[in-house]
Amino acid sequence: MTTTAESTIRAQLNLYPAMIFDMDGTVMNSEIWHHKAWQQMLKEFGLPELTTADLYGYGGMPTLAIAQAVVKRFNSNADPQAMTVRKAELYRNEFIKYATPFPKICALLKDLHAAGKRIAIATSSHNHEATTLLTQNGLMPYIDALVTGELVARGKPNPDIYLLAAERLKAQPQDCVVFEDTVIGMQGIKNAGMAAVKVFEGELDCDHVITLAEPWPKKE
Repeated sequence: MTTTAESTIRAQLNLYPAMIFDMDGTVMNSEIWHHKAWQQMLKEFGLPELTTADLYGYGGMPTLAIAQAVVKRFNSNADPQAMTVRKAELYRNEFIKYATPFPKICALLKDLHAAGKRIAIATSSHNHEATTLLTQNGLMPYIDALVTGELVARGKPNPDIYLLAAERLKAQPQDCVVFEDTVIGMQGIKNAGMAAVKVFEGELDCDHVITLAEPWPKKE
């Protein structure tokens, strides 16, 4: 059953030709498995586990940037680059197979594609991880552009990944709506000069398309 908020958002999306979706936590229920990979890696490096709030607070940032923040936080001598490599290995080899698509957001993505919208995925994940997830869940045919973390010099909340996605969709920033689940991601969207739809756990987390003229979530 479609709610009034969902109907409002769908109507407003008609005004935009290009749609950009974050992947982890937005299209795919994969954040929990990233979190498990993080916790196992931290244990191996002799570092304390992070709380769920910590992990969500880092959500959207590149893995290396998170590792650097964790090392600084705990005043550790661990190598952030080695931590990054190990976390990626754990996720790819042990946890990625458990990630599943969020039905409602994926259905919306497919509907928008069928309506003629150009669709991009903009994710901090590596290309291998993104391609694996999107392919094994049958989403690649609906995606016109895939932009992953290694393609940009600066990660979220910088606007680079969203701007590159818009470029590959041959769209101007003001013609794009981005679907995101993290505050860091939302700040990146604002920095890119784009509109947004906030989602959380596979559900729409706002009642309309958020434009630049409105208040946006801020990282605490």
